[in-house]
Parts: sequence; C-alpha cells; structure tokens
Amino acid sequence: SDYIRRLPVYLLLDCSGSMSGEPIEAVNQGALTELKGDPQALETACLSVITFNSTARQISPLTELMLFKEPELTAGGATALGGALHVLADCIR
Repeated sequence: SDYIRRLPVYLLLDCSGSMSGEPIEAVNQGALTELKGDPQALETACLSVITFNSTARQISPLTELMLFKEPELTAGGATALGGALHVLADCIR
C-alpha cells in the first residue's frame, strides 16, 4: 500500500549559442515552476535533465521532484539535438 508509481520525466534543454541571453535566463528562472506547484507531480514525478549544445549529456539523473536541485545552465556551442535524443534513448533503456 506504500507503493507509489513514479512517472519519469526527462527534460531535454537546449543550451546552444542560440539560447544566449534572455532565453537561457528564462529557462534558469522557471523551468520547473509549474511542476513544483502541482501537488500530484510532487508526489509522483521523478525528473532528469539532459542538456545539449555541441554535445549532449545527462546532467541530473532521475530524482524525485521534491528532492530535485535545479542546475544553473549556460548557453554556448552548436545544437546537438540528435545527440540529446540518443542520450534520452539510453536513459530510457
């Protein structure tokens, strides 16, 4: 009865040069505001962050939303969206 099914949520965040300035600041300021304000999400969601610019990597493993610490993101480089999708596929496996 204590078992709660967790919903894995993977955020793929563009940190390429095209996100410099206001766009990356907006992501840093409010990427999780909606989720953290939802009581059901707080109880059930596990969150992981995958960033991509010239390369892609998982910077936060799946973590319960209540315990998740938001990373500080910076922008620069090219856009390796394909690499991010490969990282996501590996994480899901």
